[in-house]
Amino acid sequence: MNIVTLILFLVMSSTTVFAANGNLQIVRNQQRIEDLRASQASLTARYEGMVSKIAQLTGRFDEFKHFNDKITSSVDENRNGINRLSANLANLTNTVKQLADKIKALESGINKIQLLFQSSQIKPTSSPEKNLSGGPVKIPSKLLEASNIAKAGSPKNKPATVVVDDYTKAVGFLKKREYKKSLNLFDKFIKENPDDKRIDLAYFGKGEIYFSLKQYDSAIIAYDQIVTRFPRSEKIADAMLKEGICFLKLGDSIDAKYLLEKVVKGFPGSEQAKSAKNYLSKIK
Repeated sequence: MNIVTLILFLVMSSTTVFAANGNLQIVRNQQRIEDLRASQASLTARYEGMVSKIAQLTGRFDEFKHFNDKITSSVDENRNGINRLSANLANLTNTVKQLADKIKALESGINKIQLLFQSSQIKPTSSPEKNLSGGPVKIPSKLLEASNIAKAGSPKNKPATVVVDDYTKAVGFLKKREYKKSLNLFDKFIKENPDDKRIDLAYFGKGEIYFSLKQYDSAIIAYDQIVTRFPRSEKIADAMLKEGICFLKLGDSIDAKYLLEKVVKGFPGSEQAKSAKNYLSKIK
């Protein structure tokens, strides 16, 4: 009996121990699960924070990219503007130099005439052939020389000369698309014949060459010569239209719009005005 009781006691003690150990393991497992859940929540929070920071950085990157693109575009526009201004300045400098040379020539001629009249002591008489003493009027030799020079240079006394028409040759080469030869002849014609009635047409020819070569900066300078110097030219509407298109090709919508609107207002109903309206519709 004592043995049985002892065995039962041992069995019950073991069961109690095992149960206690089992409960302890369950508690530990539950604690681990809670710890894992806490770690998961912390990781989730950190992940969401990183996602938010990535979104912020992406937004800042997009802003920086947009700002950089804007600066790049502005730099390109400024560079093109500087190139156009430099070309215009060089052209104006050349024009001023030519005008200065003409003014010097005129001043020299005026001084010579003044000297001739100062050296001559001609007094008014009642007869064109006699002076006050009744004798013939003596005209100073310098005045006679100047008169003879003037007569020799007058159209009536000037012998006929054969003039090589560089303008016609330039137009011929332009039609053949031999742009280099045509451009050289147009430049030569403009330089050697500054008072020719076809100067505006020569500048327009230069503009057409540069336009065909897609050298829009140079084309603008050529067309602008007509717009600013020859407002009554037969090519004024075409030059203004082409200059506006050149600005549009260079991305300068402000100057392009200004010129195209001038074509529409200045030449209503013309083909140039219709074309200008078409280009204006494309400007935002």
